[in-house]
This record gives sequence, structure tokens and C-alpha cells, in this order.
Amino acid sequence: MASNLSSSVYQTSDLIHDFACSPCKDDGLNNEAQFCCGECRKHYCNICVAHHNKLFRKHSVLGKQDLSKWLGYAGHSPIEICDKHGDKKLDMLCEDHDELVCYVCVSLTHRMCQSIKHIPDIAGKVKSTTEFKQFPFNVRLTSSKLQSLSDKTLQNKQSLKDAGKKILAEIKSLRKKLNDTFDELETKTNTILQDQLHDVDEFLQEDIDKCTQLHDKLRTFLEAIQSQQDDTSYIAYRKCKDKMREAESLIQELSVKPDTILTFHSDPKIEQLLSGLNTLGETIAFPCKNTWKYFPLSHVFKVKNISKSIVKMQSDVEGCGLGGICELPGGEILITDFKNNKVKLLDSQYQVTATCDFPVQPNHICHIAGNEAAVSLCDKSVHFITLKDRTMTVTRNLSFQHFCAGISHHSGNLYVGSHTAIYHYTMSGQLMGKIYEDKSVILTVNKFTVSRDGTTIFIPASTHKKLVTINTSGKILSTLQDPDFDWPISVCVSDSGHVFVCSHLSSNVTQVDKEGKHKLATLAI
Repeated sequence: MASNLSSSVYQTSDLIHDFACSPCKDDGLNNEAQFCCGECRKHYCNICVAHHNKLFRKHSVLGKQDLSKWLGYAGHSPIEICDKHGDKKLDMLCEDHDELVCYVCVSLTHRMCQSIKHIPDIAGKVKSTTEFKQFPFNVRLTSSKLQSLSDKTLQNKQSLKDAGKKILAEIKSLRKKLNDTFDELETKTNTILQDQLHDVDEFLQEDIDKCTQLHDKLRTFLEAIQSQQDDTSYIAYRKCKDKMREAESLIQELSVKPDTILTFHSDPKIEQLLSGLNTLGETIAFPCKNTWKYFPLSHVFKVKNISKSIVKMQSDVEGCGLGGICELPGGEILITDFKNNKVKLLDSQYQVTATCDFPVQPNHICHIAGNEAAVSLCDKSVHFITLKDRTMTVTRNLSFQHFCAGISHHSGNLYVGSHTAIYHYTMSGQLMGKIYEDKSVILTVNKFTVSRDGTTIFIPASTHKKLVTINTSGKILSTLQDPDFDWPISVCVSDSGHVFVCSHLSSNVTQVDKEGKHKLATLAI
């Protein structure tokens, strides 16, 4: 311990308090005072103040919140006060830890330190050093930089608010355009409806007019037949017989004629389009903290949380093997469990609510339209399933001459992949052609997907550890190879068109641009 340390810092093994409890001190105890009575001119701890208050109820007792009013208080400036021990004064420097300390700090945590100096002894020497003289300039320079950064950030905040207002106006303008478009569609549809109503009305009115005319003539002839004039009665009788034959013919014709009905069938493409949208567009703010690794010109995604859901059921014989996944318009998730030969339906909480069993392993799955999906099976077939009232039903299936692994769909075009090729089919199973093939190794086509606009196909070439992008005619548009592609197994495209490649061995997801040419970010799962 430094020799210049005041001996008053220690008193045997007890702490020295700024204010010791007066009654305890009289009894040879050393307890810190928490209260002060000016009339008694004494200080009290928590226990002794209770006895004092019973004897002197009218005395004004001050607590620690009124420390500056206590008897014997020698006030300290806020700079001099120890952060760890309330109102104790910083009057020493521990050179071992390069830390300002009060005497309580020394007693509690710096007993073994070798160099503790009294601040008044060193303060004068420091003020004469070049560093101390230069220090105010450095402080002002740093403060100026902080102020500049603060002003710049404030300007950035304001520009963001202005940009937000502009984007809001764009959103409202887009909504107006959509409303105008729907209004125009509604007007055209109403015009067609009115034209059809008019045509049908005229068509039906012709039948009504025929019935009315015959009815009136038969009534006239009947009145003449029942008259007292023989000649008139006979003539009416002969003409009425002709009209009767005409009437019976009309009755027979109209009786078997079906009623004209009018129905309306909405264009399914409208509901499909709207059900596939989550927002009117995409707003991107970057860079942000807690994001994926950032790359220039990339979209940055913030990972809010990662959770694990158990999809194994009691009826499952094996542990689950996830082979494919797709989302339905209502937010439900369909997954293929190839180890248990099932397709499972998950709700928004990722709980299994329904299953559909298959005779062999299901490989991949894709959304078709509405609540319909297609599943590729290991027996060279594709099965179509429909969800209704949380029940999955196989509605039809197609058989092929090749193995069925990956599968994707866009606007009535069905793309089925073997391990080395992609085939284009109609929805009825008619082969339109083989659009891509690579037999260089065993697995060059894994679970591919078609872009949202239907013009591009993204192929994870697992063995080559690369992503191949082609158009629907089979022309290679780009090939991307990256260390993060460690056995790429599948590709998915978000509603906004972002492309993500899932790698099996490295358990990561890599975002690439919409052309499949550049990597943007990688997230380890």
C-alpha cells in the first residue's frame, strides 16, 4: 500500500463512514448512519432511529435524500462523487487499475493494490504535462465530430420521414390506379351484362307476344262461335280450329324449351393474383443492425426469430424427412415427409392438422392454384391433391417414363424434373418437350423452381455445387458457383421475387439476385 495513504482510511478491520450512527458508536459499534436529527445533533442507523422516533416524536429527522442538510455535511460537487458509493468523494487514484476511487472502494476492492495515491499529491503535476494542455483541444474536436454525426443523423431521420410521406403518396396513387382499373373492369362487365339482359329480354318477349296474340285470337273466335249468327259462327269455328293447331304447336314448343338462366363466373386469375399478394409493393431500408451479412446493392433482411416446430405424429413409423414445402393462399403450409410417405398440412402455428398417405415416397411439392397442389412421387408419378375443410384428397394422377424429383408450375405449364433433366408438360400430362439436361454427373437437377413471372427456372445443381438459371426454352442464362453453395438442394422464390438457395451440408440459405448472377447475402441456420 502506498505510504502516503492516510491512516484514517482504515480503522482496524471496520469501514470508516462519512456519518456513523451515534448510539452505535457509543456502544463500540461501527454502523453507517441513515438519518440525522438536528435537535439532538446526532446521527442514527435504521435500528436506532426507530427508538429515537418513539421518544422524540416531534423532532424533525432528515434522511439520505436531505444529506446536504445534515449536521457536519461537507458538500461535494457532482464530479467529485464516487459513482459506486453514493456521496463518497473520489480522493484517490489506484494506479494498478488506473481507476479513481474513494476510501470505500479502497476498503472493499483495492486492499491488495500496491500503488494508491492521494489525488491532491498528483493533480498539480498532471496539469503541467503537454497531454493535459492538449486535452481540451482533443475534447472540443471529438465533441465537434459527435455534434456533426448527430446533425447528420438528424437530417437522415428527417429525410426518412420525407421519403415515407412520398412513398405513402405513391402507395395511395397505386391504390387509386388499381381502383380505377377495377372500376373500368366493373363498367365493362356491367355493359356486357346489360347487353346480354337486353338480348335475352327481347328473345323472351317474342315468346310472350306469340302467346298473347294466339290467346286473344282464340278468345275472339270463341265469342263468335257462341253467337246466334250461323254464318259467322261457322267461319269462326273453322278459323279457330286452325289457330288451335297453331296454339298446340306453340305450347308443345315452349313447354320443352328450358328456362333461360343468367350466371356470373368471376375470372379465377383475379383471385389467384390477389391471394398471392401480401402487400402492394416492397419497401426496403438498409443498412440495419441485426441483419444478414451486408453486400452492396443487396436487399437486407432482418431475422426476427428462428423457431423449431415438431411435425412428427404418433402414427409416424420413422422420424420425419422433409423433402418439399409450399404455401397455400390461405397461409397453410404443405410439406412432404418422405420417410413416412405422407404429405402433411400445417396451420399458421405450424401444427399438423391433416395428412395424406401415399404408397411410395413423395419427393417435391408445388402449388397449382387455389387449394390445389401437385406432388412428385418416387414411382414416376405426379399426384394432384386438393384441400377442402382441412381434408386433403387426391383428385387425379399422371404417370411418366422418367423419375420424378423436382416439380414446379406456372399458368398451366407443369415442369417435372428427373435427377438430370427437366421436362415440360401440359396439365393433362402431354409432353411438350425436354427443355434442359445435364448428364455429366449423377445429380445436376435437384428441386428447382420457376420465377414468379414464369420466364426463368432456377436449378440447384447439387453435385456441381452451383446454381444454373435457364429460360423456359432451356437456354442457360447464367451459372453461379459460390463457397456458400455446399450441396444446394432446393430453390424458392418469395412473393416479391427474391431468390433463395438452400444448401444441405452447410445448413445455410443464400440470397441471389433475380437473374441468378450474383450472391447478395448468406444466413446460417
